[in-house]
Amino acid sequence: MRLLALLVVGATLPLLWHPVMARLSTRAVQPSYLPALEAARERIAFRPGPIEDLHRLKPSYVFIGDSMLGTRIDAGYLAGLLGKDVAMLARAGTGPAYWYLSFKNYLIASGERPRVTFFFFRDLNMTDPLFRLTGPFRWSLDEVAGPEEPALNDVIAARVRGPWFRVHNTVNTVYGIDRANAWVERQLYDWPTRLWTRDEPSRRAWLDKMNFEIMGLDRLRPMAAADLQAAEDAEADFDRFVPRSVLPLIIDLAKQHDMKVCFVRVQRRPVGNKAPEQSPRMQAYVREFRAYVEQQGMYFHDDTGDPMQTLAMYEDGDHIARAHRQRYTRQFRANLNQLLR
Repeated sequence: MRLLALLVVGATLPLLWHPVMARLSTRAVQPSYLPALEAARERIAFRPGPIEDLHRLKPSYVFIGDSMLGTRIDAGYLAGLLGKDVAMLARAGTGPAYWYLSFKNYLIASGERPRVTFFFFRDLNMTDPLFRLTGPFRWSLDEVAGPEEPALNDVIAARVRGPWFRVHNTVNTVYGIDRANAWVERQLYDWPTRLWTRDEPSRRAWLDKMNFEIMGLDRLRPMAAADLQAAEDAEADFDRFVPRSVLPLIIDLAKQHDMKVCFVRVQRRPVGNKAPEQSPRMQAYVREFRAYVEQQGMYFHDDTGDPMQTLAMYEDGDHIARAHRQRYTRQFRANLNQLLR
């Protein structure tokens, strides 16, 4: 009876979060644009700045990706080499869901039509829409998402039908865990900034400056083991996972708007000055990836095995060192000269 009472109390107390959150929350709780993940969400505002930047630059080439892109392509240097403007839609710690929405809600929505749009990714990322979608990475998707994202939600729903995600969604719906976590997290970083900022937009601008300029990737201390995220052979099944990924969504958008897209698979950190060993399943996955995108009229480039990309070029994990970004940029231009004319 005591154990039963403890279980009942333990299951009931968290329900108090619902009225508490309703009273404490200062942001409107909106229906989620990804109901496959959560029914409702306190979200940060859409960030329109990149659209304004695209209008100003009118770039001939656009690059989309995470830190694998940000540590490789020096946009200003490449623009100087080409004599054409280059735009970067790069955000560290993001995944393919973010890249797809950047393409759709920033580049397509801007009306600009570059000669080529490049997507940088590692191994299996492009066919894994859950990569960096949940947990501490969830917030970043808010800034590129519209009020509804039905195509992306369908992809996510197709990937989360397993028992674990069903349990998670049920518990989250009953107890409002995501909403409570979002509120607590916001208090932790909002409270100190209230000491010297006037309102929420000022706090957001200050936090963005701290996170992406003062403490951005360029200023972090190098660590050889950082962000190595090994690929799982079990996931290297292109035919199985491509229908449940954002890859077809990106290609369909490109076709609708008469745009060229090139998918660039970056080389992971070399081992003994040689490219990391590729399992038979990974080699088959890459072959099928190439065949699929080229059949759709798009382009594919694989850095893996490039003898010019030696271990000396790498800084932390799979990132290219600061001192070698221009070297990589020159190599990239030479390797893809046909697309960068």
